[in-house]
Amino acid sequence: MSLVERNGLSHFRAEQQEYRIIYAVTYPIFLAVALVSRLLPARLRPTPFENVGVLAVFRDAKAAANSVLPFAFMR
Repeated sequence: MSLVERNGLSHFRAEQQEYRIIYAVTYPIFLAVALVSRLLPARLRPTPFENVGVLAVFRDAKAAANSVLPFAFMR
């Protein structure tokens, strides 16, 4: 393995670690938005959702985080 490949690999690992940290910090925010949106009337909700169960709030928060956070790492 050459030095160039090692630097590239360590850069990738650093980005992975950054993503995990940002995900851990922002997931509670997405969870709070998902919980508040469940309490709002349908016309005021930021995103529509289906009443599938209690754990659907966590799934909605995860889906929101997974759809928004990758944009922070675009070049």
